This record gives sequence, C-alpha cells and structure tokens, in this order.
Amino acid sequence: MSGPPVSAALDVLVRDGIELAFRVTNNEVRKLELQFPSGQTHDFAVVDSLGREIWRWSEGRLFTQALQTRVLESNASLSWSARWRESLAPGRYAAIATLLSENRPIEQRVEFVVGAAQAADSRE
Repeated sequence: MSGPPVSAALDVLVRDGIELAFRVTNNEVRKLELQFPSGQTHDFAVVDSLGREIWRWSEGRLFTQALQTRVLESNASLSWSARWRESLAPGRYAAIATLLSENRPIEQRVEFVVGAAQAADSRE
C-alpha cells in the first residue's frame, strides 16, 4: 500500500520568536503540477489554545493576481520558511501551514508550548 501522493511536514522552533519551516513532497513516480490562483503559494498562521488566530504570515502582504503552476518532480520537495519575532505569553499554541494549491491543497498543524524547555517538532 502506498502513501499519499503529496505529503507535508511542518517544523516549529521557539527561539527568539517562532521559526516555521513547511515542506511539501511529491511521493508519486511522476511529476505533479501544482496550480495556484495567485502569486501566493502558501500561508502560515499561529493560533492560541482557544483557536483564536493571533498571527498570519500573509497579512499585509500583496500578491500578484496571475495564475501560476509549479512543477514538482518525482520525490522532490518545495520548502518555505517564516519567522515571527513576537514574544508570546507562556502557554499552548498551534502553528498551521497551508499549501494554497487549487488541485492539491494541504494543511499541516503542529502544537507547541511557549515557556517549556523544548519546542514541539513534527515530521510526517
């Protein structure tokens, strides 16, 4: 039995703010075309323990309104990263990364704790 045609991983590091790394991998033996409705290919968000959004990477950014296609070769990955230099109060949070592809949308969510000795790290 094979896995999903496209997989995703989101890594979260709490250090001088929040560092996010999102990776999408083509698990197929053939290339995939990812179609996007604009220049924005992905997004990141952070929510608190009640699910309230407290940060979104794309907020205040402008993106082209042109359609685009990205080719992802077999076993290849696309990666994006972001850093939010905000000091958060101690507590539980979740980071959410979204691939905004029209034909292969993916969302990855990782919970993490601020104020603990170590941040959560997720790999799928």
